[in-house]
Amino acid sequence: MDNKILSLLLSMLMVSMAAAGCLGGDDDDTTTTDVEGCTDSTATNYDADATVDDGSCTFPPVAGCMDSEASNYDSAAVEDDGSCTYSLTVWHSYALDSTEEEAFNNVIAAFEAANPNYNLDVQYVPFDDLKPQYVTAAQAGSAPDVFRLQNDALGEVAANTVGGVSVIEDLAPYMTPAELAAYGTSMSGVTVNGQILGLPQSGDSLALYYNKDVLDLVGVDYTNISEWTFNEFYGAAVTVSMASDDHWGLCFPYKAAYQFWPWLTGYGGSIFDDQGNPTINSASTVSAIQTIQLALYGQPAGGSGPLPDGSAPSVLKPGCDWGNMEDMFKNGETAFIIQGPWAYGGIEASNVNFGHTVMPLSVLGIPFSPFVGMKGWSVSSSSDAKGASVTLTKYLSGYDSQVEFAKTAKLLPVMPSVLDDDEVKTDSVVAGFGAQMARGFGAPAYAAMGSIWGPVDSMLADVFDNGMDPADAARKAQAAIEKALGMDLTVDDDADDDGFTIDGANADCNDNDATVYPGANDTVGDGIDQNCDGIDGVDVSVTVTLMVHTDDSNITAVHFKGLYNGWVTEAGTQDSADPMMFTIEITTNPGTYEWGAEDQSGNWLGTHCEDLDGTVSDDGTNCEFTVAADGTVSGATKIHRMISM
Repeated sequence: MDNKILSLLLSMLMVSMAAAGCLGGDDDDTTTTDVEGCTDSTATNYDADATVDDGSCTFPPVAGCMDSEASNYDSAAVEDDGSCTYSLTVWHSYALDSTEEEAFNNVIAAFEAANPNYNLDVQYVPFDDLKPQYVTAAQAGSAPDVFRLQNDALGEVAANTVGGVSVIEDLAPYMTPAELAAYGTSMSGVTVNGQILGLPQSGDSLALYYNKDVLDLVGVDYTNISEWTFNEFYGAAVTVSMASDDHWGLCFPYKAAYQFWPWLTGYGGSIFDDQGNPTINSASTVSAIQTIQLALYGQPAGGSGPLPDGSAPSVLKPGCDWGNMEDMFKNGETAFIIQGPWAYGGIEASNVNFGHTVMPLSVLGIPFSPFVGMKGWSVSSSSDAKGASVTLTKYLSGYDSQVEFAKTAKLLPVMPSVLDDDEVKTDSVVAGFGAQMARGFGAPAYAAMGSIWGPVDSMLADVFDNGMDPADAARKAQAAIEKALGMDLTVDDDADDDGFTIDGANADCNDNDATVYPGANDTVGDGIDQNCDGIDGVDVSVTVTLMVHTDDSNITAVHFKGLYNGWVTEAGTQDSADPMMFTIEITTNPGTYEWGAEDQSGNWLGTHCEDLDGTVSDDGTNCEFTVAADGTVSGATKIHRMISM
């Protein structure tokens, strides 16, 4: 080979080997490359080969309860897992150990079985206590979620507010048209000013119970009792009452307003007029009371009674009330009682041979129409779980509940469709009381209804306990209702209509006698204090001069009050010779009187007193003078008060 060529090849080989050394041809020299991806092993897209997290990790949704009203609400949950639970407090008023409580327990058990995610704290509150206790609890922030209430109290309770919000939740936004339609006309009884304040669950009204054995014993035929007039009913009661001293024709709580309503309506009366004004002071009220008086006291000979001499015995058991009425009926001591369906189960259990029917027509041919009340369920506006509370309320007032109560407790359903249930429509009790309820009048849901009960109860007590004339008692009740409602009085506010009031500056001292009032002529020797001066049988009129000595030029009048009077303002006269002396002459009767003076700035000068004998005192009490029976005046007739001193 040519030496030049060989030399060239060797040179090229050496260059190639040197280049290989420069490129790191050593076996221990390695390089790495970063791999990006999701490095969180809990993510759904975890990449085990990734060395750098690129923020792409995705995770399965957090499942939990997403309802903020639920007791186990999970604010982090993004997917509802159906685990929500609701803890609700429920107040009911069904009498303990009654068929009503039994039916209620059955309904609660059925709801809990169908809704295991509800935890219900069911509490009993007596019927008469539930309304005031609820209002108190609502104002204290501790109201139950769901509670039972009668419809005539809804407006009254809803008028109470906390922070400007009614204490009862308006259910209108929660109701569908179909749900509303299912209740028929009964929804009108729970709707006030367009707000649905509850859902009705049952209706009730009074009806006439009759003891068949007692009537059979005296030979009274009751086969057509549902068509009886008042005279037929009254005649049967008379027959029973005359048969034995141990039997009475009738027993009912005649001093209870609830029991008075059928008698009132039987004579064409009503609680309110079409404008919602109370109408207790009426001829109908008087006639109704007089009819009860006839039953209670009987009628002397020469009257229009059913006996040959025109007399009538007492047929109504004196002192009859809610407590002894049923016992008398069960023991066969009375032929008739007026009671509601809630008593049916207890009477039936006593094995009494009895029936029930509508109350008779009055002497005017008008049905004695009982007060048809509805009781149902409402939701507290302060509930933390309103949706769940509404769900429970709809169930407690719904179809299944009404069927259960009709079957078990004989409570009258308010859903028309319930009456078509196979077991309900064949129940003679429900059908019988339903007929009476059809003759009744719906309980007014006015807030004003809360101001009716007390005065009417007092009216009946005034008549039957205190002997007051029915017309006077009706007028007194009307005034009490109007005052409670803040209305202008349409009648004298006591019973005697003499123009003097029960209290205040024009107070009467005898609310039952129109001849006795302040300023009346007090007849000497009749034993009656007609002029209310506190001294019986004295007719003395005395003029007393009162003086006020003061440098307060703003004084314009003095004030005084007598034993029975409120404060009366009389203008004083400034003495022209002594501008600091003011005088006033008061003509009054014997008695003790406080008095004093007040300037235009409201400064009271009535404690700086000076007696007729010159004694000066200022013990902080008002000045006082006395007029004796013989006209002698004693005590402080002068005020000495210098403002500048």
